[in-house]
Amino acid sequence: MDAWKSVYRGDTGVPHTDPHQLITTWKGSFTLASIAWLQTHTSNLTKNLQFNWSDKAIKLDQQKWKKVFEKKKQHQ
Repeated sequence: MDAWKSVYRGDTGVPHTDPHQLITTWKGSFTLASIAWLQTHTSNLTKNLQFNWSDKAIKLDQQKWKKVFEKKKQHQ
């Protein structure tokens, strides 16, 4: 039982007894958590914004044929 008394008396060998070190530990954990959260969301965002050449080609082809059909209707 005497081994645990030194923890509550401010033993310098125990990390949670130093208030400054406790605050630093919590700051670090919040920083790492926020970086992990931001990295996850930005990577998902960049995956959604990636340029897809086949989709772009299909869209341009569709616009071209739409213009062709509109010109045919105007001439008829």
